[in-house]
Amino acid sequence: MNGRGAPPGGQDRSPGGRDRSPGGRDRSPGGRDPSQPRPPGEGWAILSYMIGGMALYGFLGWLAARWTGWPVLFPVGMLVGLACAIALVIFRVTRS
Repeated sequence: MNGRGAPPGGQDRSPGGRDRSPGGRDRSPGGRDPSQPRPPGEGWAILSYMIGGMALYGFLGWLAARWTGWPVLFPVGMLVGLACAIALVIFRVTRS
């Protein structure tokens, strides 16, 4: 404490666990101000994760389908890739 009731660094902790900047705005745990827009390239990054995940795991599913003779592995690989991409996007967006 610095004598004024605030921790060193000039930030208070609000009851919700978020940092409160000296100006009074809440900040997310990742440090980004929620009232500010996200960078313009973030949408393209999310789209590329979706397409890349489906392409990579779809290709691996296609290879496995050719090797085993089970054609169902191709769409399963694409769905697994999409699920992994969505999980990665959620992880990255909630951390920033």
